[in-house]
This record gives sequence, structure tokens and C-alpha cells, in this order.
Amino acid sequence: MIVCRSCKTSLVAWFYWFVDNFFERIFVEHQQHRISLPVLQANFPTTGKFKNGPWKGQEEIMSFIAGNGASIIESPTGTGKTAVEYAFLKASELRGAKLCFLIAPNKTIVDQISQEFPELKVVLGRHEYDCLHPLYKDKVPLPLADEIPCLMLDCPHRVDQTTGQIQEEGATPCPYYQAKFEAKQGNVVVSTMAFYLFTTLFSKDGEATGALVIDEAHRIAEVVRNCLSYEITDFHLRQSIKLLRHINAEEVKVIGKFLGNMKKIAKKKADRRGVLLDPPEIRRLISILEEIDSNALLAKIKQAIKERVINPREDMTTLKRLEVLVRDLRRYVHSFEYSLETDQRKPLNYTCAYYQQEVEKGKKTQHKLVIKCYYVAPLIRKILPPLTVSFSATIGNPEIFGYETGIRSPSLSLDSSFPVDNTRIYLPKDTPDLSVNNRSKRDLTQILRKIAKACKRFSKKGIRCLVVTISNIEREKFLMLATEEGVNAISYGNGVTAKEAAQQFKDGQGQVLVGTAANYSEGIDLPRQTAPVIFFLRPGYPNPKDPSTIFEERRFGGQRWALWNWRVMQQALQVRGRNIRRFSDTGVTFFISQQFKRILFGALPDWLQKSYRNQFTFEEALTDAEKLLE
Repeated sequence: MIVCRSCKTSLVAWFYWFVDNFFERIFVEHQQHRISLPVLQANFPTTGKFKNGPWKGQEEIMSFIAGNGASIIESPTGTGKTAVEYAFLKASELRGAKLCFLIAPNKTIVDQISQEFPELKVVLGRHEYDCLHPLYKDKVPLPLADEIPCLMLDCPHRVDQTTGQIQEEGATPCPYYQAKFEAKQGNVVVSTMAFYLFTTLFSKDGEATGALVIDEAHRIAEVVRNCLSYEITDFHLRQSIKLLRHINAEEVKVIGKFLGNMKKIAKKKADRRGVLLDPPEIRRLISILEEIDSNALLAKIKQAIKERVINPREDMTTLKRLEVLVRDLRRYVHSFEYSLETDQRKPLNYTCAYYQQEVEKGKKTQHKLVIKCYYVAPLIRKILPPLTVSFSATIGNPEIFGYETGIRSPSLSLDSSFPVDNTRIYLPKDTPDLSVNNRSKRDLTQILRKIAKACKRFSKKGIRCLVVTISNIEREKFLMLATEEGVNAISYGNGVTAKEAAQQFKDGQGQVLVGTAANYSEGIDLPRQTAPVIFFLRPGYPNPKDPSTIFEERRFGGQRWALWNWRVMQQALQVRGRNIRRFSDTGVTFFISQQFKRILFGALPDWLQKSYRNQFTFEEALTDAEKLLE
């Protein structure tokens, strides 16, 4: 091939230009997903307990993030991870990232973070804001934003999410939409995982951008599953049918047919605990829902409200349920579809039916469908920007964590500088195995009474305790035995929430705080010797009759035990950490059931294994704990 000299020169120049620019672009994109250590250090907080600079563990975390970009950090309690989270996001903001989010599982943790760093913007879910719509302005208390059929109403307070303009000039901006708009305008935002999920996953902007920190990252799969799961009850469908008949909507026939089929399926299953639906049953429900044009139905309802055929004040609750049904109809259909196995994949969701032969007093639901979103890893990956750092005190096996959450990044597991001699982890050698197949009828009552007596023994020395059970039945049995033993136990129920009970205990009421792992394994901090003794009854393995357990058995077979063990190991570590929140704390944890023997020591990080004691009887462990705590 002949090429003239001038063309050849141009081609060579073009080639070198292309190579230079190609590698420069790759380098720039690579660097955009990292932040240098000097920049992280420059944005580290310099006041309060950090006025003398970062601690050793914090330096180690920042060095790891600087070297790897997206990272998974297992950082024990007391290592100051929130300050590193703050430094990372402030540095990202400085680098030009518009959306910088710090997300946590619940409002309690969001509040804790915002108290430590009050300059951060805080935005919460709809259920945390009052609705200002004129229709409901005289209601006491004001309804919350998520109780209102917002999409079906024109509202003078609504804030345009593109421009920030209020729909009616001079009106007070809707607190929820205003917070949501401000969150998109830059700066560092701290929010719940649920808010971030719905803002990002269902955004029209496409993939997530900016920088993200996930606090308590081991919980994100659970949060996403709960957010994307649905419940359809016969009561709410009947209320919707009644309302649609009032406006002569032809869709009432389809919803009636769906209700009839749902009741037939649920009654056939005849189990209040829930039973998985078979593929033909799921396909039948899908085919019925596909007959509804959701946009047309929404337009009819809006028109009926406009013409005052429907009173949105009187029918607020039913309209809200109908709004959810109409808005989420496509999602319902997809959720049903994902409950089916295909040639390419196993089921990603599962659908179960509940039936109660007799409606309980005060209840209005007899038949119910629950669609549980299960395999959420791809959805989580979708909402993560390239620069995502995940923090937790209990990551455990990174492979299983990655399967559960979809987060697969370089990981760092940090040792704690907490003085390990200040804590003990007891697994007494003479306590029973409380697994359903191995325990006797008297084992549970006998060991709960022993725990109640131990709590009384500690209380005489001014030492208070936390007792964590798995089931409510166990919690109630312990409360009864504690009363018999003369122990002042605080718990929830009778109008008192778990959070309120915990606060009463923190304020000094009671000798023992009692609750299930669902309420007290996480999210409750008892530092400064509030409850230096913890009793954890047994690991929370899934109920074999629960639909989710049956689904996982079908999906994973024998491999399900690796996942179940990982979950109970994380739960055990979280329970242990409730009373050890800072270097000055001293505390012990008693793991009661011999089921823990298989998993407990292996779950402990290396630095904490020195505190493990399994050679003592229950009585000997109590004596050893008293010596440590004195």
C-alpha cells in the first residue's frame, strides 16, 4: 500500500493523539472514582474529639479508600467511622460530585449522624413530614404526607422537582417535596436507605451518580426487600371496588375478578402463617391485572375528584390505597412475574397467601397476598454510583455479603483498639440446646427462669441487664418469670413502642430491658454502663414453616445454610455490641443456647476472640462477670 509522506505524517500524528487522549481519558475516569489521601485528610473534621487529628484506624481507612476508590470497610464500634464518612463525602463534594449521600437504615441512625455533624442536610421519607394540603388543614393531628393520595390531588404547596417553584405563589412549600428538591441541589445529604432507594431507583435520570456512603451496609438488602415488598388485602380491595362503583368505572369488574381469585387461592391454602403460591396461580393473577389500563383509571379518579363525585377528605384512606394500587400496578405485575422460574433463572421473588378462617376482633382482613422481593442484589447495584464506600461493624464473609447486597469492592477489616480485657463473651457449657428438635419441654422455661434470677443477682449490685429473645412468646414468658422472681423488667406493648421502652430504660426505669432481636439486636445503644450485661437466648435461624424459609430451601438447597449462618453470625455480633460503644465501656454478653457453639467463635473477629469463654458453667460465668464488672 502506498501512502504519501504528508498523509503518513498526519496518520502518525493522529495515532499518537488518539493514544495520548485515550489513556488520558482512562486515567481521568479512573481518578474520578478515587480521592487522594491528602484531600481526604484535608476534609477530616478538626473539632471536638478529633481536634488532634485522625486516629490510627481512621488513617488506615482513608489510606485504603484513597488506594481503592469504591471500598467495603468493616470497622468495629468506637473506631470513629462517621468522621471518615464525613471526610470522604466532603472531599467528593469538593471534587465536584453534585449528589453526595450518606445513607443509614433508619431515622434513629440518621439523627445520630446529623447531631454529630449538624451542617449536613437531612432528608427523610414521606412518613416523617406533615401534609399541608388545604383539604386536611383542620385535622388534628395533621395527616402525614404518605397518608394522602397526593398524586390524585392538585396542591398549592407542591414543589416542582425541576425548578423548585411552588405551585401557588406565596404558599408554604410542602416540607417533603422541599426537602427532596434541596437534596438534589448539592452539598452532603444524610438520609434513610429507603429515601435514597426510591429517589434513585425510580428516577428518570438513569444511573446513580456522585458519591455514596452506606452506613450499616449489612442491612441494605433487608431494607430494600422490605421497601419493594407488597401486601394486597381483601379489605382494601373491597373498599376500592366500592369507590370505583360510585364513579361507574368499568375497571371495577377486573378488580372484583382479582379479589375473587385471590380469596379462592388464599382459602385453598388455608394457613394464617402464609403459603407459597404455585406457578399456575401466579399466572392467573398476572393475566387479570394486565387487563387494567392504570393511566386511564388514574385519569378517571382525578376527574371524579375534580367534579366532586369523590370526596378526597372523607375517602382519604381508600383513595390512598387505590392510588398505590394504580401507581404500582405495573410493579405488581412484574413482581408476580419474578415469582416464576424461567429457562434463564430461578425465581427472584416469591408470593404467598394468608387466610384466617375467623377475622380477629378489631381486624378487617381475612384474605391477603404478600409479594416479597427477594433477590435484590441487581437493584442495589443499580442505585450505587461508581464511588461508593460501604461501612459496617459486621461484614463477615465478603463473598456472602456480596451475594446478599450486590456490593463487591475491595474490602478492609479493621482491628479494634478497644481494650479487649474490658469485655467477656460467655457460652456456658451447661446451658441447653434450644433448637426445636433438640430441646425438652421444660428447657425453655428453666433457662429463662435462670436468666431472671441472674438479672436479680446483678441488680442487687446495681448492674442492669438487657435480655434479647427471638420470638415474642419467649419475651412474654420471660416477663412473666421476671415478675415471679421480683425483677422489675421493662418492655414494649400496651401502647408502648420498642423505642419508647428503650428510652424509659435509658432514663433509669427498670432493672432489665427485654425485647426480641428484631427490635433490640440493632439500633439501640446502651453505653456508659446502662446495661453492662446482655443475655442472648438463641440464634435467629428461620422458622421452617415460614414462606421465606421454604423459598430459600427450594432456591439454594443445601447451600442455604451458609447464608443462614452468615445472618445469625451478624446478628450475634450486633447483639454483643449493644453495650460496648466506646473505649471506656465495660460489658459482658451471655450466649445461652448450645446452638451458638457451631458459629460463635468463628464469627468473632481476631481481636475479640481473646474475650471468648466457653469453659465455664452458667454459675461460674456469672461469678466471673461480677468480678470484671466490679
